[in-house]
Amino acid sequence: MTRVLKLFLTVILVAASVVAAQKNAQASEFSSQYVELAGWGRTNSFRVVWNSNGRDFMLTNRSWRLAFTVNSRQTEINGVKAWLSFPVIARGTNASIALLDIQKLIRPLLTPARNNAQRKVTLVALDPGHGGKDKGFETSGYQEKTHTLLLARRLQSLLESAGLKVVLTRSSDVFVELDDRVALAKRRRADIFVSLHYNSAGNGRGDAKGVECYCLTPAGAKSTNTRPDDNATTKAVPGNSNDSRNVLLAYLIQKAMVTSLDVEDRGVRRARFLVLREAAMPAVLIEGGFMSAPDERRQLVGVKRRRDLAQAIADGILDYKRLVERQ
Repeated sequence: MTRVLKLFLTVILVAASVVAAQKNAQASEFSSQYVELAGWGRTNSFRVVWNSNGRDFMLTNRSWRLAFTVNSRQTEINGVKAWLSFPVIARGTNASIALLDIQKLIRPLLTPARNNAQRKVTLVALDPGHGGKDKGFETSGYQEKTHTLLLARRLQSLLESAGLKVVLTRSSDVFVELDDRVALAKRRRADIFVSLHYNSAGNGRGDAKGVECYCLTPAGAKSTNTRPDDNATTKAVPGNSNDSRNVLLAYLIQKAMVTSLDVEDRGVRRARFLVLREAAMPAVLIEGGFMSAPDERRQLVGVKRRRDLAQAIADGILDYKRLVERQ
């Protein structure tokens, strides 16, 4: 065998081993330990009820109904949609769920953490998305930045009437860098951070509708949406120190929105947006509807929808305050 051929084969083998190592690393990066749901359910006083289709099933008890579908990341928790970090899988005649989803979604909702007596929720940082040169989504003469600020002002009034203090990351049509928004909340020692946005369908279609609430993706998991900035890292970031409270706040706000508004429930979702990654306090990002959907846009730019949406968000925040402050 010639020296050139040997060198060529060596290069091919090295390249193949590198590709295999990268694939193995990628597979293990998003792998998770799984827990059999039937056993977990019995331990936690649930019974399992399977649908006749053999794919859908529920875990139920006197207080909770958890609905799952095999090979799906979507779930419903007491009728409110949420996204798992990993799909439910079938193992023989049983279904299993990722331990990470038990730890970072199910358990924080079933048994919410309590704040210590000195840790009250008194100051809320409201972050009206976009502003200034950043218009956000724009269509038919409507700019997202205008309506996030209007929503923030209405929500501020409701929260202050309920006895809370509020700080806005912007109170006029100015551009504020994302890291400056969370820095302001940290500097003012806000107890929670709520970023307000309206949605748009990236594929140009106008049929996507509904509300969704994002909280930070747990370390070691993929985000709900496939965005490069969402999955830039799977390592822990500052915001992960509040994982349990992040998802509790997101769930309660999503629940309040879908139960009090006539809107589609797009669920509690996960993302690694900068304002969620760097927040030093429990934080969520709300998408209050699709400006790209003509029917929904006509509602959300109106006074009634803005008033009702602000009330729903305020209700979710106050529900969160009551839960974490309970003794």
